[in-house]
Amino acid sequence: MPENGDEDSASAPLPRIKVRIESLSDLVFGLALSFGSLLLVGRMPQSGSDLVVNVLLFGFGFLIVVMTWLGYSRTVAVLPVEVPFALAANLLLLFCVAIEPYLFYVLESVRTLGAADWSSVVYALDVGGMFFMLGALAQLVVQENRSGVAGSMKLHPAVLARFRLSVKLDVMIGAFFIASALPVFWVDTGFGYLRFYLWFSSFLILFLGRVSRMSKRSPRPPNQ
Repeated sequence: MPENGDEDSASAPLPRIKVRIESLSDLVFGLALSFGSLLLVGRMPQSGSDLVVNVLLFGFGFLIVVMTWLGYSRTVAVLPVEVPFALAANLLLLFCVAIEPYLFYVLESVRTLGAADWSSVVYALDVGGMFFMLGALAQLVVQENRSGVAGSMKLHPAVLARFRLSVKLDVMIGAFFIASALPVFWVDTGFGYLRFYLWFSSFLILFLGRVSRMSKRSPRPPNQ
């Protein structure tokens, strides 16, 4: 018969090594924002319109990274990396974030329509992957909540509802960017290419999602 000590060691689960990825994520997001700023410094405007265009382009890339960071920080606050597939999703997301400023720089620097086409396709796939990974992490929170996040207390229903909404919004935005990579959206509308309009629509989706979230937070009048 096995000794008690052997029984305990056989029945006890193997300890999981907690990998701290928060510091790495802070570094990656910080470098992404810093790299975007350096690219802006390296492009000396030749006129006032050039200055406005450069600032607007930087603002677009800045908002993409910041939106990703906000959703990511809320998710990792309640989702430990011990959850299955969480570490892989984290690393894939950080990889997409790390190369986003470079791809955006390539897109800004091209001088031919052909190069702008393929560079915008690669950028759309990268940003779409970022939001899909955000949605995957939020979905892991929802799934783990059924048994308690990493064995801890379950989330408040209001917080859980926000994560469910985040999954829908992130997947929708990711789908917009991925779909924009299709050749059918590389069409000049006279005011710009249709692909870029799909990108800007992501901000409208987030705004509508925020309005929906705030409306759910508003207190309801007590029943008379």
